[in-house]
Amino acid sequence: MIIKREKLFLRNKNLEKNPANQRQSPFYQKVKHKIKQMNKIINPLITVKEGDKYKILAGNNRFLAGLELGYTEFPIKVIQGETAQDIRKAMEDYIPIDLDEV
Repeated sequence: MIIKREKLFLRNKNLEKNPANQRQSPFYQKVKHKIKQMNKIINPLITVKEGDKYKILAGNNRFLAGLELGYTEFPIKVIQGETAQDIRKAMEDYIPIDLDEV
């Protein structure tokens, strides 16, 4: 499922308001570089629906890097609950990306 940026929000409100610290981390920089290199976000953001929007449970770095790179739409996977089993099931299709090959 592809969703517009306006329908997504981070579970951490402080990170949403001020992502500068996150953007300085080496891991974030690797994620951003890999997205730019591959010209797409491989793994969908794991979300849960809240009202008419989607809260990001996993994928903060992909989301923030995508925003910085100009993405306006993001791939998402919506889970129906926040239980560990639901999250594990949603992550089954996660494709590991070797960020050290950047």
